[in-house]
Amino acid sequence: MKQRRWPWWVPVLWAVAIVALGIEVLRFIPSGQVVIAPGITGNLEKMVKVEHGRKPGPGRMFMVAIDIGTASEFQYLTARFRPTEAFQPAQTMLGGLNMNQYVQFNDALMQESQWSAKIAGERLAGLDAYIKTLPGALVLGLLSKSTAHGKLQPGDIITRIGPYVVRQYTDVRNIMHRFKVGQTVNLTVNENGKTRLVSVKTTHVKGDPDPAIGVYVAPWQKPIVPRPVTIKAGQIGGPSAGMMFALEIYDQITGRNLAHGHIVAGTGEILPDGRVEEIGGVQQKVVTVYRAGARVFVVPRGNFQAAESMAKKMGYHMKIFPVTNIREALHDIVTATS
Repeated sequence: MKQRRWPWWVPVLWAVAIVALGIEVLRFIPSGQVVIAPGITGNLEKMVKVEHGRKPGPGRMFMVAIDIGTASEFQYLTARFRPTEAFQPAQTMLGGLNMNQYVQFNDALMQESQWSAKIAGERLAGLDAYIKTLPGALVLGLLSKSTAHGKLQPGDIITRIGPYVVRQYTDVRNIMHRFKVGQTVNLTVNENGKTRLVSVKTTHVKGDPDPAIGVYVAPWQKPIVPRPVTIKAGQIGGPSAGMMFALEIYDQITGRNLAHGHIVAGTGEILPDGRVEEIGGVQQKVVTVYRAGARVFVVPRGNFQAAESMAKKMGYHMKIFPVTNIREALHDIVTATS
């Protein structure tokens, strides 16, 4: 009996099909890693509006954001072919939050950065702006195992725990000492000016021996500014746009036209006193701003070496300035664009 022989291309086709199937399977298997990739820039002139502010002249100033998402095994295994991306263990990057909770947490940080930017920008312009701290604790986010899910959300203000008044955010930890793990406590919460009462059971949080409810809290603060400012950040979260928001506010108040016909980008968390703090993902931001046409990039001093290294690695010809405060950023931008 004569054995049937398949054409040469049949086993090749089967091999290709098996490889393709394997790739598709790997696309759906989580790697336990978070991928950090180049994101988008935002035109600050369109995002920031100072009441009765002056319209910026020629040129553009950009803030910059990164893309963050859970990585599949396929993404992680093929990372070497995408030098513009970076990976971190999800537990390290998200700090015990799931992706939705991490997004909520970063939305709260964005709101806080806008407050700081308004203060720093108007102070830089010579106006008497300051932050007023109000009684209570601002909820920034919830841990994944928090017992307060469905009861608290970022933006809520905790004003009382049981019978104890929360005068400042540090009171939360001090008050929790008075309760036992597993005990139900009543929280008085302010949400957009309306007060409600919620009951939450205390629990253990990893690394903390004291009773807790698993929330991140911060001071409840309100910016007091002479010139009202509106900032529309859309879906962008996190604190890293703060420095550029502040510089755009300054630019619209003074009419100095900082960009001066150039495309200028920057990143950095801003504090109300004008200090600039380090941020994450600066290597990916170098790629983003270069692709957007920016050749002047201002970064926190602590991020400078990583930014310079990425620009050199990618063969980008751009000027990167390291700064520690907003006045240094203003000076470097004016020097680069004059």
